[in-house]
Amino acid sequence: METPISFFLRGAAGNLFAMYYAPAEAEPDFGDILYVHPFAGEMFASRTVIAACARDLAAAGFGVLTVDLYGCGDSSGDFSDARWEIWRDDLVAAVQWLQAQGRDRLSLWGLRLGALLATDFAAYSRLDFERIILWQPVVTGRNMLTQFFRMNLDEADTLVADRLTSPEQRRLLRDEEKIEVAGYGLAPALIRAVDRLEIGVFGKNASAPIHWVEFSDARNLPAESRRVVEDWNRNGVRVTTTMMASGPFWLFPHGTDPAPLAKWFAATLRDAETAAEKTFQKNN
Repeated sequence: METPISFFLRGAAGNLFAMYYAPAEAEPDFGDILYVHPFAGEMFASRTVIAACARDLAAAGFGVLTVDLYGCGDSSGDFSDARWEIWRDDLVAAVQWLQAQGRDRLSLWGLRLGALLATDFAAYSRLDFERIILWQPVVTGRNMLTQFFRMNLDEADTLVADRLTSPEQRRLLRDEEKIEVAGYGLAPALIRAVDRLEIGVFGKNASAPIHWVEFSDARNLPAESRRVVEDWNRNGVRVTTTMMASGPFWLFPHGTDPAPLAKWFAATLRDAETAAEKTFQKNN
């Protein structure tokens, strides 16, 4: 497998740190996957697993592009400068980079809030994607933010906690207010934008097949996720769901061995591509 290349990509508001894992030349070329990372600390906690997955996907014949969105990771800007619209436009720049390399068979792969952003981007861009892969997708931005604040706010500061753990109170935040939680500066504009997001709305008219993966020992999707999938199915969206027995690696970076998960993911996508090719040949 070729060594991944790292570079800076010009994004909507500044330079974006990117890594490209080229597909192995000895394997069939299955196109490219654009990875969309999760929110705040979940991005860093999941890096080891995502890197392992990207390497195994490349070895199986998939190109993978990972990009630190504006204000995140090694990209330009501070987290307090981030806005949802900028992140969405950063994905436009990532797709344009792939297309400039002659890579026009594209899929999206998002983790947690990145899954919600990927679904929004698919609807926003109106591009044709081979598939949209959602790992433990955030169903509503409102619930994710409430959980984030509850987990990270100091209980001693009850006034701040009461304002940020209530979606109704968050709507009253003024643009000039400085919000810092767990070392991350959060712009009220970003908080309000995420509060309004619902994955069910964005995916309702998806033309690409959607692969929804939940990491849990449970046998069935959570009720909230199941309602979204059932609604999509009623609207004719092609959705497959998988329950993967694995811990929340986006919260506990050293609690998951990335190798089995990476091998499973690469094999699953490779098998799906092989089956699709056989179906195409049979029908033509």
